[in-house]
Amino acid sequence: MPTEKDTIETKVHYDNDLQSRLSFFQFSHKDEEHLKSLSKVFAPHISDIVNRFYAHLQGFEETASLLTDESIATRLRETQRRFLERLTEGNYDQQNAVERSQIGHIYNRVGFAPKWYLGAYNLYFQLLIPLICQAYRDEPEYIQDAILALNKVLMLDMQSAVDTYIEHQQIKTQIVQSEKFSAIGQLVAQVAHEIRNPLSSMELNLDLLADEIGDGANIDVGEAQELLQSVHNEVERLADIVSDYLSFARLPKFEFELEALNGVIRTFCNFVEPQLEQSNITCSTDLAENLPLTLLDDEQILRALHNFLKNAIEAMPSGGEFVIQTHLESSQIVMRISDTGMGIPLSNQKRIFDPFFTTKKEGTGLGLPLACEIIKHHQGTTFCESVVDQGTRFTITFPIRGEPVSEI
Repeated sequence: MPTEKDTIETKVHYDNDLQSRLSFFQFSHKDEEHLKSLSKVFAPHISDIVNRFYAHLQGFEETASLLTDESIATRLRETQRRFLERLTEGNYDQQNAVERSQIGHIYNRVGFAPKWYLGAYNLYFQLLIPLICQAYRDEPEYIQDAILALNKVLMLDMQSAVDTYIEHQQIKTQIVQSEKFSAIGQLVAQVAHEIRNPLSSMELNLDLLADEIGDGANIDVGEAQELLQSVHNEVERLADIVSDYLSFARLPKFEFELEALNGVIRTFCNFVEPQLEQSNITCSTDLAENLPLTLLDDEQILRALHNFLKNAIEAMPSGGEFVIQTHLESSQIVMRISDTGMGIPLSNQKRIFDPFFTTKKEGTGLGLPLACEIIKHHQGTTFCESVVDQGTRFTITFPIRGEPVSEI
């Protein structure tokens, strides 16, 4: 917690910095007096200026979309009103600078990028300078001095806005960096956990094998082979674990081509048919005719489909149905993947696409996140619906990138 000394030192530093900025702008007592004289010029027009200011913002889609919340718009209008009232007070001290910094924080939270709020200062000039020229039309020298004073204080305010934006970007960078380190720590812990179990099993089996071999006499060949097979199985399991982590950590460069999604699905179903038969699962498709082509990396889509299938097989240990459907919906191609498995509890449905989240004893929690990431690279979306003891359905969308084609 900051001490009183820390607070005083911070205030002194802040005051010195503010004075340094004012000095750099050559902001003088004369400028302060000019601004105070503008108070009576601006005061009758403040409400109109605020309304025109926000009407201008509402005229651009990018800025209007940030002001849809009426409570935010009302709050920003009030802050603009106070800003215009204080603009000509001539009291450009620490408190004023802190208040303007807080306004900058509000704009950042709302989502105003620098190109918009820097452009807003130009709008202030357009609205305020004509008032100065009208009020002092018989005093051209005074008009010049008043406009220069106004320019200095608005540039000072602009500095504060830019500083606030930079501060926010630095904080965001620190948060992202912190999240990365957190994810790395989680990854290391998960890898250590996943690898420890197979290694322990291998060590145990190798010890048993060593006891079995002994001095070479009375070796039970059958038991030795079973132990070696157990070691081999654990090695394969380790290889699968490493493969899963590498697949998620290093997605390859995507190579997109205009493809027929239905064709990729048929290729997939033909390939996995033997695997499904072994698992007592029936596979069926309902593919819409004449779907438009879309940009796909077919290898990566096959990879995603395998992960959805793996999830379905694990959810149907006693067999069931696996269904893939496609249809056209508005400007999107929709693919639905369904199973009749045990379903996913509602409390887990929001987490199934989080890396490392798994409820399975030997799962890495990377299959569905990897599939979701592949879909995202295709500018698509993935949505899950599930009912416990009834099954799960994934709805995946792809943007249309081509003309309808006839498929054989």
